[in-house]
Amino acid sequence: MYLLLGTCLALSALLALNAFASVLAELAWRAVAPRVAHRSAAVRARLLFALRVSPPALAAALVFALLLPAYLLYEPHDTGERVGAKLLLLAAVSAAGVLLACWRVARTWLATRRLVGDWMRHAEPFTAEGASVPAYRIRHRFPVIAVIGVLRPRLFIATQIFDALTPGELASALAHERGHVEARDNLKRAVLQAGQDALLVLAPLGRSLRREWQRESELAADEFAASAGPAAALDLASTIVKISRLIPAGATPTLPAGAHLLGEADDGLSQRVRALLRLASSPEHARASKSLRARRPLLVALGLCLCAAAPLLAHPEVLKATHDAIERIVEHLN
Repeated sequence: MYLLLGTCLALSALLALNAFASVLAELAWRAVAPRVAHRSAAVRARLLFALRVSPPALAAALVFALLLPAYLLYEPHDTGERVGAKLLLLAAVSAAGVLLACWRVARTWLATRRLVGDWMRHAEPFTAEGASVPAYRIRHRFPVIAVIGVLRPRLFIATQIFDALTPGELASALAHERGHVEARDNLKRAVLQAGQDALLVLAPLGRSLRREWQRESELAADEFAASAGPAAALDLASTIVKISRLIPAGATPTLPAGAHLLGEADDGLSQRVRALLRLASSPEHARASKSLRARRPLLVALGLCLCAAAPLLAHPEVLKATHDAIERIVEHLN
């Protein structure tokens, strides 16, 4: 009973703390969004990513640094407390969310590996000026121009892209994909998906921030490409329009762990084109987005706060108070 009770408490706390912190993150973004609307998309994307990954990170830190030590130190091994139905249900939901997140990560990795293997069998390597990853030409009915993979990203471009774009437009498209690579967006996308899956039935709490991040990450990559100057911004705007017109009716790309030039949905293309036209008319603003390999002030600040709070959390009185709170929660849930 001692092990079962501790496990259920830890899992239930993970779910509850993650859900509560996710609500706070949603509210924080609604409050901050108008204040950062004038900032670059790269800044907004970093802020959104930090707000989305902080809840599960904070929940895990509190469970492993506070709840579990308090339980192990002050809960007697011959405890007579039983695991109530409510606590068991919460723990089951939390465990299902954790397992779903792990399964989705594994499935995405396998799907990406199969996709890359399939494309590589018919791919033709080519030298792409400005590309920061290996580049390959493939035959595909969808006008693919995408960086696929997390640990070893590769750039794939469909053959019809070369016929449709001018050299300047192709260079701007490559710069957009290089922006995704520098920002490590494929890795971030996988982390955000895992964090959303961990909430399971409460997943809507994380969906809006993730959608906002997807939109801002595409705008940030556009800004990165446009930093070369007004001509690059206009070329990328033209590229987006041309590639969108090449899409066969009803076709969508299958990119389990990749960043496609058109993004994950085409409903924001007009916004991206308008943003690029604004960048072309104000090159000073575009030059401010030359690098997406950004500092992460919020994540660094969170890490420093956790390190500073560690001695306080380990204080016997804090652990004892935590255990007393655990006792009251168990009593309420039984």
